[in-house]
Amino acid sequence: MKFSLPFGKKEEFPDQFFVLDPGGKDLKVFVLNRADGNIAPLGSRKIGRVGVPEDDAFNFNEAVGQLRQDFPDADPLLVVGVSGPYTLAFTTVVRSSTSRDVQDLVSHARQEAQRSAEEELRIGLGEPRLKVSEVEAEILEVKEADKLEVFLFTSFASEPYLMELSQLVKSSGLKLWGFSSLPFNLVTELSLALSSSDTEEELNALIFDVGGSKTEISLIFGGELMETKSFWWDFKENGNPTAFLDLWLEALSTALSSFEGVETFPPKIYLTGGAAVFPGLAEVVTSYPWSRDHHFEIAPDIVPLEEERLSTSLGQVALRLRRETGKPEPDSEEPGKETDLEEGEK
Repeated sequence: MKFSLPFGKKEEFPDQFFVLDPGGKDLKVFVLNRADGNIAPLGSRKIGRVGVPEDDAFNFNEAVGQLRQDFPDADPLLVVGVSGPYTLAFTTVVRSSTSRDVQDLVSHARQEAQRSAEEELRIGLGEPRLKVSEVEAEILEVKEADKLEVFLFTSFASEPYLMELSQLVKSSGLKLWGFSSLPFNLVTELSLALSSSDTEEELNALIFDVGGSKTEISLIFGGELMETKSFWWDFKENGNPTAFLDLWLEALSTALSSFEGVETFPPKIYLTGGAAVFPGLAEVVTSYPWSRDHHFEIAPDIVPLEEERLSTSLGQVALRLRRETGKPEPDSEEPGKETDLEEGEK
C-alpha cells in the first residue's frame, strides 16, 4: 500500500525522457532510456552556473536544444531532482490503535511531517515565513499487532526553490513531469542493486553527497532512506587545502551529530557528488577517526561512486511508477523519526 508520487499524470512513463540534477555550481541534464527494467543514460550536458538567472536559463535552453537534436525520439518530459539545504527527507513511524483507519492515520502523519519539515527548514534557512511543499509521500510498510504501525517516507522542499526550478524548466520548452528527492532515488537504486546480488542482505549505509556548494548526508537502514541533513560549503582551490578540508570535516561531523536516536551508524559510507574528487578529500574521509567522535562500531568502508550515478538515479522514478502497477516496494525494517498517535489524538 502506497501513495502515488505526486506528479499528476498516471499514464505510462515514456521510454526516453529527460532528468535534471540542479546541483550547486552545475546544472546536469541527461536523456535516459528505460528498457527491460533498467535505466541507461543516452547523453548529457553539464552547464556551469554563472549566477545570473537569465544567463543560466539561456545556457540550459541551449543544452536542452542540443540534446533534443541528438535524441529526437526522447519525450520532452523532465523529472527534476531536489536535494541539499532547501530540502528535507525522512521516514516516520506512526503508531495508533488498530481501530483507526490507515488513510486517516497517514493523512494526519503527512500533516505533522510537513509541519516538522517547515519548522526545520525555516530555522535552517533563516526564513521564519518560508513556505514548504511536500514532494513525495509513500507508505513503506503497514504492521498490525497490538498497535497499528505505519512506516511513511516523505520529502519536502522550500516553495521558492521549487518555483525557481519550475521557471527554469518552463523556459526550456520541456514539460515538467515532477520533482523527486535525489537521495531517495539513489538509495532505491543502491538497495535494488544489493538485493539483486544477495536477496538476504539489506542496505545499511551513509551517503555523503559532496557538491560544489553544499554537502548532504543521507542515513539508510534496511534499504530505506531514514533522514537527510545538509549544510552549505563552497569548494574552491585555496592556499591551504589541509586547513580547508579540516574545517569541512568539522562541519560534516557536526551535521552527523545532529542525527537523533541513532545507536550505531552503519559501517559503510558512499562518497558521491561533483566535489568528491576535490584534491585530498577522499583521503581525509578515509583516514578520519569516525568511531572516536561518533557511534561507529568499526571504521566504515568508504565506497566512491561515479559522479553521474546520483543524477541518473532519477531514472528510478520511471521504474517506480511502473512497479506501482505490479511488484510492491521492498519493506523497511528500521524506524526513522517516531511518533506515537493514540486513537483520537489530533
